[in-house]
Amino acid sequence: MPHLPHVPPRLCCSVCGASDARALVVVPLADDSGAILCGSHALMHSRSEVPPRTLVELKAQLRERRGRRDRRDDGDELGDALSAAFGRGDRGPDRRRTG
Repeated sequence: MPHLPHVPPRLCCSVCGASDARALVVVPLADDSGAILCGSHALMHSRSEVPPRTLVELKAQLRERRGRRDRRDDGDELGDALSAAFGRGDRGPDRRRTG
């Protein structure tokens, strides 16, 4: 990510409200405006496939994701295969040295 201009004091991330000036950067938007983002949201912005055109689009794209459905318990074929291959049941006795 290119070096971005210094952010004036008393400003905050447009998405989460973080106000530590050491972590804030200004990112350009397609509508010729700019948005102030914290480091985490700036990284997410730099990785986005479709750059947002406006601040409203930026906020929608980078909004809080923890409220979404937790998918960790859904499982998948690869995870099931790895669990089966490396699970304690299929490996036999523990051969690590003790003491």
